[in-house]
Amino acid sequence: MSLYAHRYAIHFDISPQITYLNHELPIIIADLLPLFQGFPEDVRISQQSVDEGLDFCRVLFWVFSESSDALKSFSIWFQALFRDAQVASTLARVIACALDESDEIVVELLDWTRVHTLPKDVQNAVQTELDKKIH
Repeated sequence: MSLYAHRYAIHFDISPQITYLNHELPIIIADLLPLFQGFPEDVRISQQSVDEGLDFCRVLFWVFSESSDALKSFSIWFQALFRDAQVASTLARVIACALDESDEIVVELLDWTRVHTLPKDVQNAVQTELDKKIH
């Protein structure tokens, strides 16, 4: 069995700067994606994480499938999803709720993209995913 994988990121700008960020809320964004209309079959999201800096946070995750075509379908769907202003604003509110002092902070969905990864990183992610199935 071949397992294909791509890594994705959803990037939010936070201004003027980030306060304490509860990582449990942003990670839910990756978990919510399969609930959106048109989510491609035969793909699954796993290995979610949150990366933060002074004025941003990124939700990172891997998408796995046994079909390279399913991954292509996901990529097309993913690029289109965040063009919907209501989706973008709702997800920005999730990030705002994860911040301690969010009253005067502006959160904006800035970018959503497939992340360039090295072949070794893809192999590691696939192996981690396969190991999960065994245990």
